[in-house]
Amino acid sequence: MHVRRSIRLLVVASSLSCSSLALAQAGQSAQREDDQPAQNDYDSENVVIVEGQRVYIDQTELAADFVDFGTQVQIISDDEIDTGGFTNFGELAAGLIRGANIGYSPDEGEFTIRIDGGTDRDTLLLVDGVPYFDRSSPSETIWPATAIDPRMIDNVEIFRGGQSLYFGSNGGLGVVSVNSKEPDGRFEGEIGVYGGSFKTREIYGNVSVPLPIGEEGEHSIMVFGRSYETDSNILFDRDAFADTLLELGGFREYPYSYNNLGAKYLWQINPDTELRAAFQLASVDFEDTFPNSSPYAPNKTEFPIFNASFKSQLNDRARLVVEGHYQAPKLRNTELDPLVCSIPRVQDLPAGVRGSAPAGGFATAADYEAFAAANNLPAGCVTNPQFDFGRANVRAKEGIYVNPETGEIYGTLDNPFPIGNPMGFVTQSVASFGSGVPFKGIGEGDQYTSSYVDYGLNGRLTYRWNDWFETVVGVQNTSYRDNSDDIFGVRDVTLSSTGVYGDLRFTLPLLEGFNASIAGRHDFNNNFSNETVWKVGLRQELPGGFYLRGNGGTSYSLPTINELGAFGASANLNPGLQPQEVESYNVGAGINGHIGDGTFNIEVGYYDTEITNLFSNRAVEAVCLEYANDVWPDGELSRDVIEANRSLIVPPDAFCATAAAANLSGDQTVAVNQLSVQDIKGWTVDMALDLDLVQFDISFTKSESLEPNPVYGVAARLDGTTTNLDFVVPGPAGDNEFRQSAERPEWALSGLITLTPSDRWVFALNPRYQGPEWAYAGTSAARLVDANGQRVLPDVNFGEYFVLNGSIQYYMGEEKQHRFMIRLVNILDEDYYERASGGADLRISRAAVRGEIGPEDSAYYRQYGWNGKPRSIWLQYEYNF
Repeated sequence: MHVRRSIRLLVVASSLSCSSLALAQAGQSAQREDDQPAQNDYDSENVVIVEGQRVYIDQTELAADFVDFGTQVQIISDDEIDTGGFTNFGELAAGLIRGANIGYSPDEGEFTIRIDGGTDRDTLLLVDGVPYFDRSSPSETIWPATAIDPRMIDNVEIFRGGQSLYFGSNGGLGVVSVNSKEPDGRFEGEIGVYGGSFKTREIYGNVSVPLPIGEEGEHSIMVFGRSYETDSNILFDRDAFADTLLELGGFREYPYSYNNLGAKYLWQINPDTELRAAFQLASVDFEDTFPNSSPYAPNKTEFPIFNASFKSQLNDRARLVVEGHYQAPKLRNTELDPLVCSIPRVQDLPAGVRGSAPAGGFATAADYEAFAAANNLPAGCVTNPQFDFGRANVRAKEGIYVNPETGEIYGTLDNPFPIGNPMGFVTQSVASFGSGVPFKGIGEGDQYTSSYVDYGLNGRLTYRWNDWFETVVGVQNTSYRDNSDDIFGVRDVTLSSTGVYGDLRFTLPLLEGFNASIAGRHDFNNNFSNETVWKVGLRQELPGGFYLRGNGGTSYSLPTINELGAFGASANLNPGLQPQEVESYNVGAGINGHIGDGTFNIEVGYYDTEITNLFSNRAVEAVCLEYANDVWPDGELSRDVIEANRSLIVPPDAFCATAAAANLSGDQTVAVNQLSVQDIKGWTVDMALDLDLVQFDISFTKSESLEPNPVYGVAARLDGTTTNLDFVVPGPAGDNEFRQSAERPEWALSGLITLTPSDRWVFALNPRYQGPEWAYAGTSAARLVDANGQRVLPDVNFGEYFVLNGSIQYYMGEEKQHRFMIRLVNILDEDYYERASGGADLRISRAAVRGEIGPEDSAYYRQYGWNGKPRSIWLQYEYNF
C-alpha cells in the first residue's frame, strides 16, 4: 500500500509542478493596527506571508515553520472571529474553517470538528497545546470542544495533512490549534454583553494586570469569565417524536448554559524567555433528549483544565518550547426513559392462569387483551397495586396516577392503563460491568460522575546549524485514565504513550526558494502496540510569487479506555487492538501577489488519505470462536457464522481466550480493527484578497470520503414481511460496495467577505453553500420496499442548502474602544438540518409496544432532522481598555 500510494503522490506532485496556474486561499484581518509594518514590507524578519496574510513570527512560530516546509496552513484572526459573533466553537468552525464539517449539533450542546472528510478520530483539536479529545467516559461521550470560550480566542491555526509527528495521536487529517488571549505585561482588558433571539443573554470579560499593579514588569496575570444562557431554537419538529413521548411532554425547548472562570499568569523572565500558566473551569449544561428515546435528559459537564508552557530563545540558533497540561472533564447526566404499559409476560401472570397462556407468550396486545377478558384479568397495567404484575407493574402510592380532568384514578383493576399507553418516567441506566445501580439519577444521592483524567508534556528543541540546515528534536508523553465513580466498574489502569521525534529541515542553496523537511517519530505505548510514523514536506518558491507545496506521511489514533476493555473486575484488557492508522498526502500550487497596496492568494490543492485498522465494536459471541454453539452451552451462533464475521476484522483472539475463561457474557462488546479501508480524496480551490476597502476569503472543497456500504448486495424485503425477495435493495444502496461517509458533505463552498469603508465601519457576509450530505437508513429499514419494488425509507440527503450570515460593526470613541455589532444568522431564512437520522426505531411508540408494528415494518422507523437556526438576530456591545 505504501509503495502504491507513494507513486501516486509523485504523479500528482509532477502534474502540479507542470501547471501554469494555481488557485486559492488566505485569511485576512478586517482592521489594521497602527504599529504593524507597512503592507509591502516583505523583508521584515518578524513577518511571514501565510497565503496572502501577514503573520507575526513571534506569535505563530510553529505556523510559520509549517508553511515554510510544505504544510497548508490557515490562520483565522481575532478580527475575523469578531465579525461572526459566534457563541460556541462549532459555529466558528462551520463559518470560518475551510472544509470543516461539524459533527452532531452545536445548538444541542454536543459537537466535534472534522476537516477534509475525516472521522471524529482524525482531526486533533488543541487549545493552548491541550488536546480536546474524549479519552472515554463510561456514561456517555464527553465533548471537550464545547468547553472552548469563543470570547477568549486570539486566533485559530489549521494545519492540514497528517500531523501526528509533532502532536501525537488523532492528527491524521490535520490539527485545529486554538490560541487563547494571554496577559502581556500591560494593563488592558475587555468587557462585553450579548443578547437577542431565543432569550439569549451573555456577559463576558477579561482583564490583564501587571504585577506589581500599575508597574509594567516581569509578572502579569489575567482573569477572565463568561456567563451565557439561551433557550435555543426548536431543535426537533413535533412530528419527529414518538406518540408516547409527546404525551409525556417530550416536545420541549433545548436550554443551553455555559459558564467559565479562569486565570492566567505570565513571567517574562527576559526578552527571549517566558513562563506561562493557566487554569479554567468551564461548565456546560444542555439537553440530550431524542425524539425516539427520552423526553428528559439534562446533562451537566465540567471541564477543569490546567496548562503551562515554557518558551526560550536560548541563543541565535536554539529555541526551546515545553508545554504541559492536566484536565479532568466530568459528566453527570439524568436520563428519564418513558415507562409504557407493556404486554405482560407469562411469568407476570397470576399462577392460576399461567397454564392457560401460550407457551411463547403474547405476540400482540390484542392477544393478551382477549386472554385477559376470558380469565377475568385487567386488560392493562395496574400501578395502584392490587397484586404484583412484575414487569407490567410499577409499585406506586395509591392515587399517584390521576386524570387531572375527571379525577379518575388510573392503574386500578377497574381502570388499568391500556397496553401501549405511557404511564410516566423511569431511571434505569446501569453500567454493564458496574454494580447494577442506576447511575443517571435525579439528585445528588444517585447521580454519579463519569470522568477521565488526561495529562501530558510536549517539549521540542529547534536548532539552526547554518543558513541551510535546521533540526527539531522532541519528546511527548500522553497519559490518561478513568476517573469515574466506582459504580461504573472501570478498572484502575493508566494508558500511556511516550513519543520521540525528530525533523531535518533543509533550505538548499542549490535551488533558490526550495525547502524540504524529513521527519520521523517512534511512540512507546503501554497496553497497545508501539507506533512509528513519518512525514515529508516540500515547498518551492517560483518567480512571480508562484509556489508549489506538498506534504505526506503517516499518523495514528490511540484506542480509548473502553476500547481497550478496561471495564469490570473480571474484564481483561484487549491487547490485540491496534491503533487506527492514517496515511495522508496533501499537495498544492498557488500564487501570492500584490494588488495596489493589498495582497492576494490563489491556490488549488489536492489531498488523498487512507485510514486502516478502523475502530469498531462487535458482540463477543459474534467474533469469538469460544462462543460457538458447538462448544459454548449458551451459544447462539454457529462456528461458520462466527468465522464469516471474523473474516471482516482483525480477530481479537487474546481477548476471546480470557473472556471465555472469565465467563464473560456473550452479549458484551469488544473493540476490534476492521479490515476495510476508508479512502478519502478531495481537491480544494481557495482565493483570498486583502485590500483596504474589501477583504474576502473564499474556499471550495470537493471531498469523496468512502466507507464500506453495509447494504451492498442485501436482498430486498416487502414492507411488513420477513421474506427476502429475489433482488437486492434497489438503487445505489444495494448496488454500490462503497458509499460517501455519513455526515460528510460531498462538496462545500464557504467564505468571509468583509467591507471596511472606514476605520469605524465593518460590514461582513459569511455564506455557506454545500452539496449532498447523507444520513443512512440502517440495513433493516433500508431493505424494505413497496409493491412496486421501490424503497419505502430512502436515505436522507439533508445537505444541498445555502445559509447566509452577516454582521455590521461600528467602532466608537477616540480610540475606537467601543464596539457595537448587529449579528444576523440565516438572513434568507433557509429551512435546513444540521444533522439527520436515517431511520431511528420507534420501539417505545404505542403501536410498537402493542406488537402492531416491528422491525419488518416501515412504520417502525422515523426519519427526522436537527433544525438549523431560523432567521435570528443578536446585539453585542464590547468595551476595550
